[in-house]
Amino acid sequence: VRDVGEWVAPIVPWVKINSQDWSAPVEGGVRIGDVDLPLDPKAIDKGIADIEAAIATGKPTVAVGDKTLPATPDTLKVFKDLKRALDSQQRARGGASDDIETVKNVLIIETNFEEASFKRVRLAKRPGAPGLPVGLKTRLKPHQDTGLAWLQQHWIEGSRGAMLCDDMGLGKTLQALVFCLWLREAMSAGTIARQPILLVAPVGLLRNWEREIDDHLLPPGLGNLLRVYGDHLKSFKRGRHTDGTAGLDTVRIGAADVVLANYEAVSDYQLSFGAVRFAAVVLDEAQKVKSPQARMTHAAKALHAEFVLAMTGTPVENRLADLWCIADTAQPGVLDDLKTFSSRYEIEGANVQGLRTLVWQEEEGAERTAPRLLLRRLKTDKLEGLPRKHEHTLRVPMPPRQAEAYQRALAMQNISGPQGTLIMIHALRRASLHPMLVAARRDDTLEIGESARMIAAIEILDKIAKAGEKALVFLESLDLQDAEQLPTILQRRYGLKRLPMVINGQVATEERQNRVDTFQTEREFDVMLLSPKAGGVGLTLTAANHVIHLSRWWNPAVEDQCSDRVYRIGQQKPVHIYYPLAVLQGAEEHSFDVQLQMLMDRKRKLAQNLLAAPAFNQADYDELLKGLGGNS
Repeated sequence: VRDVGEWVAPIVPWVKINSQDWSAPVEGGVRIGDVDLPLDPKAIDKGIADIEAAIATGKPTVAVGDKTLPATPDTLKVFKDLKRALDSQQRARGGASDDIETVKNVLIIETNFEEASFKRVRLAKRPGAPGLPVGLKTRLKPHQDTGLAWLQQHWIEGSRGAMLCDDMGLGKTLQALVFCLWLREAMSAGTIARQPILLVAPVGLLRNWEREIDDHLLPPGLGNLLRVYGDHLKSFKRGRHTDGTAGLDTVRIGAADVVLANYEAVSDYQLSFGAVRFAAVVLDEAQKVKSPQARMTHAAKALHAEFVLAMTGTPVENRLADLWCIADTAQPGVLDDLKTFSSRYEIEGANVQGLRTLVWQEEEGAERTAPRLLLRRLKTDKLEGLPRKHEHTLRVPMPPRQAEAYQRALAMQNISGPQGTLIMIHALRRASLHPMLVAARRDDTLEIGESARMIAAIEILDKIAKAGEKALVFLESLDLQDAEQLPTILQRRYGLKRLPMVINGQVATEERQNRVDTFQTEREFDVMLLSPKAGGVGLTLTAANHVIHLSRWWNPAVEDQCSDRVYRIGQQKPVHIYYPLAVLQGAEEHSFDVQLQMLMDRKRKLAQNLLAAPAFNQADYDELLKGLGGNS
């Protein structure tokens, strides 16, 4: 940390930025006829202001983006409803504080962008003896024993930090807790100085951390626990720092044994968190600090910690620079500066295998050699405690209305330029789910028989209901999640005593966990609908052993995270994963769903070696378009 000053987002010119956004559709926007107009929060705010000004001055129309819209109260209502929905979604995710003054100033750090100006890979050796702590009440699996020994070796050798990147569902949280318990018992014995341990996670996972402490550790667990996030922050606010930035009670935080916080709290109150010296900081879902330009990343790097454990099942989400940023948080300077890293490994033909050798701790010999930065075990390694997994790809012909909507979407390729291509791809994506999503009117009643994927899903659910088992259905469309649409159909068809529960970005964190608890404890057949991004991370839903991917996400890592809600240690039944594909008769192999499945399979295989980004890029979409060529 060099200074305290006003936050200015850094510019990182050597990180390539595509001219076209090839990501999945944005979370907000308006529909004009059959065309979506994506809008980010700033564009929505500007649109509201422009529409209000136009109405006040009597102008009949207003320009929003590249579209001209009628300046009417109805248009204004649409924009305000959209803003309220996105604001609610942000609050449900535990977004940034409403107290703007909390982030007036930030900690200015050495960035390691253009040169490795700060390096702290290893410190002096520390005291300690490997072994299981006495306060553990759960028997570890063999791979978890190895993970604990690897973390203990990092500590004893004087390592600044480590990355635990086991596949999702293999017990990273348990390994981290046992390591923290080992540190806490060393503090009690006087072997190391007594300092708090900071556990940082998305707000939706913090209750799960407390549950894991109760489930796996004997009382008193990790000791005196403080919740420093969300509504709990009110009791910690203590006036302002000398620069006017809101502060927290650092004396109280420093006196705790373990502190739970979300990333937004650490970022918003970074002057306070940065003033406390922590024995260890555990960053759960560490991909939250993958962006070098983000204020949240800088706040995490500015923490005063003896040891940093970064945990993520997806250390590379979009590009190799993700790995650099997380690694630079755990062991600053270990992968040199970002500019050198990017030029060395993010170019065509780069020696990424050399990078893997540099950072990846192969499990054999993990306890016999100096520990490398990263430890990763995959479910394909056939680790103890996992059930069998069966994947089912189901091709179903499109009904007439869906085929007609699909052909109309395909015709959009005649629109010139990359924007037209993107519109066509997203239209094909919606039409392949259900034709009502690309209809001029969006208030249609859902008809199962008009969608190939829906037909397949119902046939699957009929069998699951007959067996008395449970299922998760991942579905991105909020329209179809609406209580009067798919939930009502499912309730009537299966005689459920209540509507199937839904978890999406509009469901508050506390309520999400309540719904999970209900689903996990009730015994009869049930089905839960989840949005891939909101329900795909951090939830344990092992009461279900069936997953239906009704919506398809662009990033196979996101889909795998969704499947891993049920395919994880603790699952007692064989797991079945279903991918229903809508195919166009006469052009089956060239159908969007088939081409997308083939591309996703290739990306999955590449991503298994950790060092190939699974997210789609423009080249992938070009390949997808080429595969659709048989329809044109």
